[in-house]
Amino acid sequence: MNNIFSKDFTNNIYYAYKRNNWMLDLSRFYKNYKDKSINSPIFLLGVQGGGLSLVSRMLRRNDKVVSVTGDSNYWTGADEMQNVLGPILPAEFTGIKHKVPPHPKIGKPRGWLYAIDDLIDKHRLTNEDVNENNKDEYLKILKWIINRQGDINKVRFTDKSQINTVKVSFLNEILKGYDPKFVLITRDPYALCFRSAQGKAYSLKRLQNKFSFHEILDLAAQHWANSIKAALEDGKYMDNFCIFKFEDILSSPEEKVKEICEFAKLEYTDDMVPQPEHEIPFGSKRRKRWYPLKPSLNNRYLNEISEKEIEIIGRHCEEYASILGYSKPIPKN
Repeated sequence: MNNIFSKDFTNNIYYAYKRNNWMLDLSRFYKNYKDKSINSPIFLLGVQGGGLSLVSRMLRRNDKVVSVTGDSNYWTGADEMQNVLGPILPAEFTGIKHKVPPHPKIGKPRGWLYAIDDLIDKHRLTNEDVNENNKDEYLKILKWIINRQGDINKVRFTDKSQINTVKVSFLNEILKGYDPKFVLITRDPYALCFRSAQGKAYSLKRLQNKFSFHEILDLAAQHWANSIKAALEDGKYMDNFCIFKFEDILSSPEEKVKEICEFAKLEYTDDMVPQPEHEIPFGSKRRKRWYPLKPSLNNRYLNEISEKEIEIIGRHCEEYASILGYSKPIPKN
């Protein structure tokens, strides 16, 4: 028991160090990265619980890819700039745990709440919202963090800050000239919203003493619908935007990861797809988000959901679910 505790403790300490050691690097105050280029960064879009962690890990096994906390040797580290660098990012690029807009009933974190009807207008940004201040400050931080992990001109940076999902054209304009790639990963909202409202999403779990389950489910559905709506509105005008269903990735991982790599102009290797012999790096959390893949992960929730709950989700999500190829489930009870 003591050995297990010691191993878990040191694992978590190392995770915290890798996540936060940027605080010890003062070079961002005196090094000038203005003339440095950025090599076609890859942004994964979607909502929490929607499969972004798995896809991010697949990409980060490529030895040309880096994240906010490391390179391919640490392909399971924290990979969301919105949270890791939240204390120093301009408010336009965070807002889930840091620099969170006020709300009378909803605190933080807001992983499944920043895009609800009451809050989406505080986070939704488009290319028209870009100004020299937010652009320069973000690029300065982005170039600095990439340079910490490898040769900024050669490596490919990837980030899965979900809040970018409601500001795709904004980020695209910020990175104009750097050939960014945006990959929207979707998951069936009838399964995902139901799952998240049950408490799998911490930000929703915290509401259980204030709201009924169906009220929380309604918030989850608002969040999913507004997130997807924003991404689709922006993406339809962009040729560097694509969509993949998480269910398809789980069912045909080699095929779909190849397609993602082809879109992102990233060399594919079979080693990017989860294999039984892969060892999860020391200092990792959520270690089960790798092998084996679970193509039937939605079935549990679709088998439990009631007609009333389907109606609540469909009220907000049906239009965009249909566009993406998801249909209303038939209740089993």
